[in-house]
Amino acid sequence: MLFFQNYTTYLALVFLASSLAGCKCSAVSLGCADYEMDTPYTATPIFTGPGTEDMALDTSQGYPRLIVSCDERRGKRPPSGSFYAINLQTRDTLRLAFDQDPSTLFPNDEKLSDWHPHGIALARLGGTDYLYSVTHRGKKRGQGYRSDEILRFRIGADTLFYDTLYRDKALKTPNDIFVLSDGSFYVSNILKKSSMWQFIRGAFGAKTGNIVYYHPENGWKAPLSKQAYPNGIFVDEAAQHLYMMHGACQEANRYTLSAPGQIAPGSKTTAPQKIAMGDNLTRDSQGYLWATSHPCLFKFLKHSKGKGPAPSLAYRIDPQTMEAELVYQNNGEEISAASTALWHDGKLYLSQVFDNFVLEIDWTP
Repeated sequence: MLFFQNYTTYLALVFLASSLAGCKCSAVSLGCADYEMDTPYTATPIFTGPGTEDMALDTSQGYPRLIVSCDERRGKRPPSGSFYAINLQTRDTLRLAFDQDPSTLFPNDEKLSDWHPHGIALARLGGTDYLYSVTHRGKKRGQGYRSDEILRFRIGADTLFYDTLYRDKALKTPNDIFVLSDGSFYVSNILKKSSMWQFIRGAFGAKTGNIVYYHPENGWKAPLSKQAYPNGIFVDEAAQHLYMMHGACQEANRYTLSAPGQIAPGSKTTAPQKIAMGDNLTRDSQGYLWATSHPCLFKFLKHSKGKGPAPSLAYRIDPQTMEAELVYQNNGEEISAASTALWHDGKLYLSQVFDNFVLEIDWTP
């Protein structure tokens, strides 16, 4: 998500965009429903670094843990983010070290010495476990970032070992990433450019985002273009299906892959339920997909400035029928702006865009 210093200016631009948009879908609503759970449950925060935007289940060390992508996204941002590991057996947390700090990857360009991790993915390739991270650098006031890339690290017990950097003009506003078993990967670009005006247009349904695909031997291409704020992505390699959260159109979509990096024409299937500004996608051991939702855009933007809570929703999606079940809802007092939902061993874990913890919820279907 992109954020604004002047909320009044934002509102004025929103209404201007509304009069100009002419789009078929929009995630903007002037009202906001009341989101409360109607059944009792137990929830426990597990504290890490700020802005736990994405997380993934890691079993490389012989036990289940979450690797969490953290970055401060409010006010004056520090020069770097971090990755935390949460032991799911003990709830112990560990800030992972680096063998080579990402700030040193561009020694001749001080404007790229900062780094801000975003969406992540884990992959085991040739017997080695890797962490892939969307990373942003060098934020320019009101104009987005000077550079966006994908960083790949080898995963150790308490250290991440720098391995590869992927840079290309295809990475315009990268958000989420999914890595396949051959080392190729898909990335969602939410907009064509990182700016306030582009965010407003995207929220009203302007289809300026896309999904890009990278293959180590064949390079980059864009199999899915003209999307309105595409966000979370997941690929089922066995079924050859690509799933995507189509944020501004309030959809969860499934596409058939006719070849690597190629969408079969006419293969789109959409969940019957609306999911406003759907965020990251994960899959559990039973095969269900999980996604979060930001249903109240204005409250999300106010929360981005530390001015009140923002609602959080979490859905479980049947990949066969695309039916989406609302599993968790909260007005924001318990967790605001939840960005990733991950279910493991009878517990639902929720991360969030701004604050410094992952929420563990006892939930059994």
